[in-house]
Amino acid sequence: MKVIVICIIILMRRGSNLNIVTFGETKKFGMSRLLGTTALFATLMMASVPGAVAQTASDAVQAVNVVAGNLRTALDQVADQFGLQLVVQGDLSGIETRTLSADLSSREALQNLLSGSGYAFEFVSEDSVIIKPVATSTGDAQGTVILPEVIVSATRSRRSIATMSPSVVVIGPDQIETQSAKNSDITNVIRNNVPGFMFDDQSLIASTETFRGRDVQVLVDGVARNTPLRNSSRILSMIDIAQVESIEVIPGSNAMNGDGATGATINIITKTGEVGKNVFVVDGHVRSYTDDIGDSFSPSLTLSGSGGVGAVDLAASVTASKTGNAYDGYGNQVPSDAMLGQGGFDNAEDLNVFGKAGVTLAEGHRLFLSSEVVRFRQDIEYFSDLSTDPISVNYNAPYTGQPLEEESQYFTGGYEFDFGKIGTGDLKLFYNDSYKQAALSDYDVNYNDRQLLLPGSTTELDPLGQSVIDTVKYGVKLSTDTDLDVVYDGMTLTWGGDLTFDDVKYESVSGRDLGAPMDQEGKAVFAQLSAPVTKYVDLSGGVRYEKYDLTVDDFLRPNYLYRQGVTTIAAAQFTGGNTSYSAVTYNASAVVHWTDRFDTSLSYSEGFSIPDVGAYTRRAGVTGVALNFADIDVEASKVKTYELAARYDGTDFRTTGAVYMSTNERGDNFDSSTNTLSQEKERIIGAELTGEYDISDDTYIGALASYVEGRYDTDEDGDLDSWLPNNRIPSPFRFTGYVDSYVWGDLNMRFEGTYTAARTKIEDAKIKPSLVFNLSGNYPLLGGTARFGIENILDTSYENPAATALRGYSVAGHGRTVLIGYRREF
Repeated sequence: MKVIVICIIILMRRGSNLNIVTFGETKKFGMSRLLGTTALFATLMMASVPGAVAQTASDAVQAVNVVAGNLRTALDQVADQFGLQLVVQGDLSGIETRTLSADLSSREALQNLLSGSGYAFEFVSEDSVIIKPVATSTGDAQGTVILPEVIVSATRSRRSIATMSPSVVVIGPDQIETQSAKNSDITNVIRNNVPGFMFDDQSLIASTETFRGRDVQVLVDGVARNTPLRNSSRILSMIDIAQVESIEVIPGSNAMNGDGATGATINIITKTGEVGKNVFVVDGHVRSYTDDIGDSFSPSLTLSGSGGVGAVDLAASVTASKTGNAYDGYGNQVPSDAMLGQGGFDNAEDLNVFGKAGVTLAEGHRLFLSSEVVRFRQDIEYFSDLSTDPISVNYNAPYTGQPLEEESQYFTGGYEFDFGKIGTGDLKLFYNDSYKQAALSDYDVNYNDRQLLLPGSTTELDPLGQSVIDTVKYGVKLSTDTDLDVVYDGMTLTWGGDLTFDDVKYESVSGRDLGAPMDQEGKAVFAQLSAPVTKYVDLSGGVRYEKYDLTVDDFLRPNYLYRQGVTTIAAAQFTGGNTSYSAVTYNASAVVHWTDRFDTSLSYSEGFSIPDVGAYTRRAGVTGVALNFADIDVEASKVKTYELAARYDGTDFRTTGAVYMSTNERGDNFDSSTNTLSQEKERIIGAELTGEYDISDDTYIGALASYVEGRYDTDEDGDLDSWLPNNRIPSPFRFTGYVDSYVWGDLNMRFEGTYTAARTKIEDAKIKPSLVFNLSGNYPLLGGTARFGIENILDTSYENPAATALRGYSVAGHGRTVLIGYRREF
């Protein structure tokens, strides 16, 4: 690790004009690049300075009183009491500790708390302590790692991760904090921990954030954020990572939380206060592109707190940020709206307010209420020039539209219960209200040849013609785990149901309907049975039935200018209607524990998605002929996933692997030329692999790799005759390698490189490969944690594969950024 840092510093000192050969081309760095590399060097130097004024730990005996509960909370309490700075290696989420009340030194207190947890402590200085996993010895003298019981709730039951497929991943708070050092975008945290999650397009939308070539369902505390009737896809990018406690990722199709999870389910667990542990946190960072530090300067500040008193627990956070320009690896400013209306993170202001409160009525019974308010605004200065390669900022075309905006609020209230033999679980009521305003896109003959006209006009454009997706989603969810030990020891029945209502409006800023207003009622029931068959096998299987009643209103599809006056598309009357559709989905899995270290699983699961009806009605009467909703055949598209996975947890080596195949007989997309449901039979195959090896107590290396490819039937003859398009699979192979090490005392550094392979299956639409290196670090300083992160260390010029695949034109990836931040708990 030290060698890596030294090499980077040497590289940055080569002079005011620096030549680097990258992908066969030479890049020349002038004064602005020199300033950037100087900032990079300064960042590394600051990170290596010892904390000379850090607090001093005391070995004096003190009265220690810790209540039984979360181990991390107990350790933080002891650290605060003795003035220690903790550095945690691994993930302590899910580990509990017993009550501790005695007169102890700091070492004695830590020893008592960590006893039996599989973790130990080491003082690396008088006041800095590393908490790290260790191997213990059993009676047969073989090393056995004691793993914490991690609980997963995304499947509607609270199941131990040990009883689930090895491909399931839970990203804990310590991993989130480490991964956030270089970028606070939640998608980067997921991508760096989970294979199969595709490279993002570096914009606000999630259309390219596919998993195993299919769609992702995003939940927050078990409540879906997706809006399938008119998919906005601006979801993960709007979630503030400061409110996140952990992230559960379940690969493969899954229907336990409704439609949308054909590729994976991602469940964001938000923070909950703990009584007796009152914490206030200040966290701030600044981030800039080294090509122009001043114009790209982007500050962010988070104030958060959690705790509780008596029977009441509280958690809250407020994050405000502002961003400047963005630059690519060529040194050019990145267009603010490279994705034609979807916007980006640059030149934006963001405010996220989160709060959660709970009250424990009695043991096993708790009421809670959480809320999240999001306000986002991007002020675009210029339109994009799509005629250049890659696309660029069109400085001759000032932006004339309204800002891109997000005004959303989410509320969830519920009751957690324990009724003994009836079961334990929760009843949730939720209300999601989102307003997502797109940017105005300039005319382009190849990619944007239709523009909204004023009503009745054949020449004058509507100045408020950019689109808005305004959705309201509310409902009730019941999930219950009933113990069936009387039937079979360890058997559990998970059951429940959902009632949901969606109201969708797709209109212009001026209030004109661009698509038919719609509302939909959904009803679902489910049951899942799980049981251990001896200590070596865990079996699980379930079924869910879902029914939707959809109402589509009449509306007048507005008039458009086509190819800048070549012709106009007259307004057309669309006739709405009503329909019902349903889906029954199944799942089954078997997990075999061959030894204490080695598990395998075989699973089958089904998920489904429903058509983006809004996209269909938006095209109503494009030839001037009115259409009727009866022309569309609305059915759910069911996806079946078959997976074989394995997991090995050794003393020094850990690995997981999975191979899978997903198929569907009927898709959920529309053929715009015929306004009919089109997408035919598909088959996707893939493989995923992760591995970590402990070189020493302070250093480990690791890697994530994924392969995915798919074909579909274009002529409906039953044969899979063509490769899936690039917007479904931008790259067939992705590899990330990393090294994580403690250097220069308790400075934790991580160096990583990500390679995204080319895709050449589609003629005249080949996607280029990319290779990007990143560096990040954390250091205990002044009672808090200083951090730095550098993305794209070499300022490589590359083509963003996901963005290029989505729109069909070349979009450059972002250049080198430097982030410096500090976090302090009080």
